Amino acid sequence: MTQSPSGQYICDLCRFMGSGLHYRCHACDFDLHEQCAKLPEKISFFAHPWHDLHLQPGTGSIICDLCRDPVEGFYYRCITCNFDVHPHCTKTQQNVYTKMHPQHSLCLVPALNICSACQLFDGQIWLYRCGICNVNLHIRCLHGPVMPKNHHNHANSVSNNNNKNNHFWHRVGTEVAAETTASILTNYLLQFLSN
Repeated sequence: MTQSPSGQYICDLCRFMGSGLHYRCHACDFDLHEQCAKLPEKISFFAHPWHDLHLQPGTGSIICDLCRDPVEGFYYRCITCNFDVHPHCTKTQQNVYTKMHPQHSLCLVPALNICSACQLFDGQIWLYRCGICNVNLHIRCLHGPVMPKNHHNHANSVSNNNNKNNHFWHRVGTEVAAETTASILTNYLLQFLSN
């Protein structure tokens, strides 16, 4: 396998688009991001501290337990608990600051709450949370509300009558423009690949 500087490609490990310098096997038509080529076979991860996670080839029917999106390439798995996570999701920070809630840091926790940005309860188990202010944000809504691809205004929406959250949204709604899922994913992947 050699480094190749040219063109766009789909990484055969994570299945995300890449461009520029990467590893390529011309005989096998196999491409890897530089970062994906360096992924360890075993990691520990704050979201599943009980056991190590092991790099596994994708099977097509795996859902990431952190972001709840399907896994199309390799993923990390806890062999004991069947906890599955995208390699790029393991780069998710446990504590973050965001313009959506500048008063305190938010901690990524398992929680079944309505997102304070998009006002949806869509089955996401992991949310960034400020327990002091009762603010909950989906990972995808960290920089502004983002509606999931399959969102329909009638069935998936849940009204939130919590005055603190409604005040929160009115306060920041004019300050933060909603980003599309594609731009958030692009920014997230660029951050992942630069680390």
